[in-house]
Amino acid sequence: MSDNCDYAQLYRIAKRYYIDNFSQAKIAVEESISRPHVSRLLAKARELGIVRISVQMPFSYESLAIANKLKERLGLRRVELACFPGQDGYSEERLSLAIATHASAILPELLSESENIGVGWGHTVYQTSMLLERQSSNPEKTFIPLLGVSGEDNPHLQINVIANRFAEKFGAKSYYTIVPIVRESGDKPGNIEGRSYRRLTMQWKKLDTAIIGLGPAPELGMSLVAETSDEYNRQLVSSRTVGDILANFFYSDGSVFDSSQYYFQISLELERLRKLKTVICLAGGRKKVDGIVAAARNRFFNILVTDVKTATMILDRIEKE
Repeated sequence: MSDNCDYAQLYRIAKRYYIDNFSQAKIAVEESISRPHVSRLLAKARELGIVRISVQMPFSYESLAIANKLKERLGLRRVELACFPGQDGYSEERLSLAIATHASAILPELLSESENIGVGWGHTVYQTSMLLERQSSNPEKTFIPLLGVSGEDNPHLQINVIANRFAEKFGAKSYYTIVPIVRESGDKPGNIEGRSYRRLTMQWKKLDTAIIGLGPAPELGMSLVAETSDEYNRQLVSSRTVGDILANFFYSDGSVFDSSQYYFQISLELERLRKLKTVICLAGGRKKVDGIVAAARNRFFNILVTDVKTATMILDRIEKE
């Protein structure tokens, strides 16, 4: 510590401001100094550790009880619930942001023992990668895309960018791919693309963890992959699938919509998710309830990060069965 500091004054000012809720102007009058000087002294108090600020996610015993009940009913390893009002007027984007905020706070702990981490796409996964705080350098971790590239103007589908952002936040390595998520059925990849595909599948064999989003049942006019045809999308809409993971649209029994007559799709098969030690699903909202239930029952993930209202809707759906 520097002998030039008046530590008693720093403590006094910090206590007035953070504990007693005095304004900086009122403290300035009490200490006979200027308000800007009060601001500088508060910064100094934080720098010296006189003030230690802790920010924690909100917690309630009610949400904990809901999480534990949902974990038991779906046979999951862990359920984490974001606090979100879920009232009219709140958009799906706001809900996604709330789930991503909670996910970004707990992922460092969830990934502490992971080494080869597969990354999916979607709005919530993308937002989580943005909100993560930088961790201490962890070069033994590698983040790997779980599907090929798609789209030209949708950041939520830029899989290399998402994987790299996770890697940057963890001080880890990132693997990149150049293969597209779909190509015409029967259309052979070139030598360069073929080698890249084989290298990507070799990376998938090393996976111990995956971070995935979950999309709702397909809707007319809302194509997930920009490269697919209108005919394919119409077939998908009429398929009665309940959701999608990694662009694999699945039914309640866990079987996957067969797109082979249209495209060769490059994404990790859902069956392989069952074999991973840790699969973290980030998803919420009324439209995703059926998909979350089906995916959990078919063991496509074992950790769920959602919100309290979605969890309650899932429990209500299970009770009605």
